[in-house]
Amino acid sequence: MWLRENLSIFWHSFQVRVFLALTLIIVIVIPGTGYFCYLQARRVAEKQMQQYALGTAVQISKRVESFLSHHTYNAKLIKSFFENDLINHSDDKEILRYLHLFQQEHPEFFNINFGDETGRFLMAPAQIPEVHKTFDPRVRPWYRGAIQTKDVHWTNVYLFASTQKPGMTVSVPIYDKTGSIWAVCGIDIDISSFSRFLKGIKIGKQGFAYIFENKQGRVIAHPSLVQLPWNPYHIDLLRTCLTDLNQKNMRFGMSTFQGDKFFTAYTDYPGNDWTVGVTLPVSDFLENVEAIKKGIITLVIAGILLSSLLSYLIAMTIVRPLNILKKGIERISSGDLEYKVNITDPDIASALAGSFNQMASSLEMSTRELEKTYAELAQKEKLAAVGQMTAGIAHEIKNPLGIILGSAQVVSNSNRPMEMREKAADFIIKEVERLNKTLTAFLDFAKPASPNFQRIDITDLLEEILISTEERFVEKGYRIDRDFPSMAPTILADPDQIKEVFWNIFLNAIQSMPDGGTVTVKINIEKGKESIDAAIIPIKGLIQHNPDYLTVSIMDQGCGISDEQMEKIMDPFVSFRDDGIGLGLSIVSQIIKSHKGQIKIKSIPKKGTQFKLLFPLVLSGE
Repeated sequence: MWLRENLSIFWHSFQVRVFLALTLIIVIVIPGTGYFCYLQARRVAEKQMQQYALGTAVQISKRVESFLSHHTYNAKLIKSFFENDLINHSDDKEILRYLHLFQQEHPEFFNINFGDETGRFLMAPAQIPEVHKTFDPRVRPWYRGAIQTKDVHWTNVYLFASTQKPGMTVSVPIYDKTGSIWAVCGIDIDISSFSRFLKGIKIGKQGFAYIFENKQGRVIAHPSLVQLPWNPYHIDLLRTCLTDLNQKNMRFGMSTFQGDKFFTAYTDYPGNDWTVGVTLPVSDFLENVEAIKKGIITLVIAGILLSSLLSYLIAMTIVRPLNILKKGIERISSGDLEYKVNITDPDIASALAGSFNQMASSLEMSTRELEKTYAELAQKEKLAAVGQMTAGIAHEIKNPLGIILGSAQVVSNSNRPMEMREKAADFIIKEVERLNKTLTAFLDFAKPASPNFQRIDITDLLEEILISTEERFVEKGYRIDRDFPSMAPTILADPDQIKEVFWNIFLNAIQSMPDGGTVTVKINIEKGKESIDAAIIPIKGLIQHNPDYLTVSIMDQGCGISDEQMEKIMDPFVSFRDDGIGLGLSIVSQIIKSHKGQIKIKSIPKKGTQFKLLFPLVLSGE
């Protein structure tokens, strides 16, 4: 309970709310701005990485084409030697010598092959004679491709017959004077030369390029293929990237391999069914972005801490003057109208403090004038009340005195019959008793006895009064209905005075129903409200703020009370019956006020009246 109350006070604190509002704005705006900048930087970096990868793939494709065109040129050079009769094509030894010299000048040429339409086959470096005799070049891919294309032809990767190693052959057809193809020359190229070529190309910090053929997806060239010991990491990586992009039907995109992200771009190699790929780690391009991210996080944290401190100072700057003003209001509310607040900053709070002090001075002056006016008004009301009471008393005494005077004259006249004189004496006695009753009621009203407070059970007290009322009026057609709880809380009251209150109200209820009827009495509990008077009960040892109330409702079915009568019903010496003194409800009102209670009256003419008495419930002070 203590923790909940303190949390509630903390949450409803104006200073805390101002601080939280400013801090919340800062916490949302600064990180949001930082995160937006980070996303923008990352998006730009990814866009640049995409353009770089695609551009690099295209450039590598062109460089590969340039690299292969060198071999194509050499093949065409050999072709021109034969077609221009610089080599005697009928002399095998001269052909082999020339091919051998050409192969020595170009070590990247694995083999140089020559075959004609008759099936003659020559190769440098020279092979054993059985190879030249039994090997038919016309069935080889390089020979058949050149014959079919009638131009330079690059074969797919295949195993060389001489070494059983993978490679490629560039071949060209050789024409005779009539324009017919009579032979084909081919140059075997070790596929590792492509890998060495790609290894020499620098792509970022850790990026690499590679070539694979499209039919079977075999890797033709890759920088790691010429590294010893051979590491399968890169081959597995490019296979993963190839699979991801093929599934997405994309030529570029992001892939994840062993927890790292890589960007890959592909482009077709013209002239062959190949694809050139470029793969580079995302971290190469996002390294600066990550540095920006760390910087933004640092700045955000520092900004939040600094802004929170500034928010706290701003909240204090706003709330401190308000607390001073609050203290001033409390002092003035307690009656210290001479108290002044002292606020020098900020400007608005200082101006507000000046206005507050001016208001306090005006209020002090108005209060003094009001006290003076109230004293004069109280004196006038007192004189008016004395005059009204005097008139009431005079009216109440005048009639009995007239009766007493006439009766005394009858008694003093010895000529009157004894019976008349005795009857006049009885009139004198009754009128004297009536005067005594009137004067007693007046004294009770003018100076009521102080209540003797004690805890009483209102249910028991009501039952006692109701029983005697029923015994007195049941034969005249009156009935009393009760609606009491099984157990009602006790109240602090003077039992004799409370009995007088209920007895007066019951008599009024019965007198309002001359032909009989039902009086309903109900006991209930009501929660304390700010609107109810006497919120604090000044009884020694007993105090409670905004107490709960025990209510007693008394409802009759009588003639009711009009609005005009309702305004005067509590005034002294005001009675709407010929035989009434007019002090009954005035005394009831005084007793209820002395008990810090309240009376509420509701009435509908010709239908009935409800008197609702509210008695505060109090707890023993500690």
